[in-house]
Amino acid sequence: MSGTLGTIAGEFLQCSFRGVPFVVRGSGGTHGRKQAPHDYPGRDGIMIEDLGRQARRIRISGFVVGAFAYAQRDLLIQATETAGTGLLVHATRGIMQVWCSRFEWREPEERTRVVELEFEFIEESSLLPTLVTAALSASVGALVTALNTSSASSYASRTSSALDYGASVLSAAQTVASSWAAGALFAVESPMMQQSAMSVLDGNYGRYASGSSSDVDTTATVASQLAALATDRASVSSAIASVATSDSAATLATAVQAVITALADATDDPGVLISLLWPLTSCAPSITASSAPIGGAIATVQTETAAHCRRAALAAIGSACASWSPSSSNEAQDMASRVTSLIEAEETTAGDAGDDADYEALHELRAQVAEDLQKRAVQLADIVTIQRNANLPALLLAQQLYGDGTRSDDLVQRADPIHPAFMPNEFEALSA
Repeated sequence: MSGTLGTIAGEFLQCSFRGVPFVVRGSGGTHGRKQAPHDYPGRDGIMIEDLGRQARRIRISGFVVGAFAYAQRDLLIQATETAGTGLLVHATRGIMQVWCSRFEWREPEERTRVVELEFEFIEESSLLPTLVTAALSASVGALVTALNTSSASSYASRTSSALDYGASVLSAAQTVASSWAAGALFAVESPMMQQSAMSVLDGNYGRYASGSSSDVDTTATVASQLAALATDRASVSSAIASVATSDSAATLATAVQAVITALADATDDPGVLISLLWPLTSCAPSITASSAPIGGAIATVQTETAAHCRRAALAAIGSACASWSPSSSNEAQDMASRVTSLIEAEETTAGDAGDDADYEALHELRAQVAEDLQKRAVQLADIVTIQRNANLPALLLAQQLYGDGTRSDDLVQRADPIHPAFMPNEFEALSA
């Protein structure tokens, strides 16, 4: 009998709690929102106050079978009686940290070496989305590298015959690239760079110093960040100067990508980097039509240089999106729509030009960036409209909405009131 059960057990899904495995026969869950109904005299119906998401409860029924069934049961008893959260590997929901609120076991009649199990868990946090996000971010990074490699290779091959016409053609390419690189110099000198530099500081430096950087440098100070910013500006300026002195297609392609790399290295906040790179995705030089061979060569290098500059900026935006931390589901979805539209436009340009390698690289990057941002969007709170009859302080509203007064800074940043003590009667905020 036990041999038959052992064979059947191999056909069931597997689970484990705190590293102790067992077979799953079925599972379910309870989900929803915490709500408080309020009845008022003279008013039809009720008002429902949303108190946030309910605890996610997971029920699992299973069994252990075989020579080690009783040993596994004892290990599960020990695991469920251990204080604190434990790691649950669910058969269909993935990996999560849970509290075990109930564990029951039973030995069925007329069967030996079989123990039936019943669990009830309360989820503390799901680790699978983090693993999925990390994997998607790594995939985006690989595709960014692929696009940069493809673009440099394509640029060198598509301009090699045109550059044979001499220095005037190379000068035309340098002019296009230098004009585009001037946008990077403007970006590194913008006030947004200072905002980015302050975003990694530990502490509260006001609503204008916050950003979307997920990293905090506890050793950094305002003075050290400003000194580093000055050094980074010099690096960007040096990279821009190298564009004008490039003497071949290969060195020019490398110099263009070096400008973007220097700008990205100088920017601590991915959100600021995306904003700074956005104008650099536009590069459309004025091309004069000519029937002369050298005129056609100049037009070719101008078109290809502009395309290479745009694709270098697009690759950096894709990389920045992977490390960007959106504050809401709406923000992530909006960014996904904007970035995919931007890449799709360049993808069409590459396809029309017959640049198959760049087309495929752009297409794959667009799909991966969209999937990455959409995966993160479903894990974030939505934006909702909050209405109050009076101008209340941000601290009070944060306590009312979230039960956490420390989130008042986020409310102030979104509502932009005249003073945090007098929030507007209507403003947008996170739903949870």
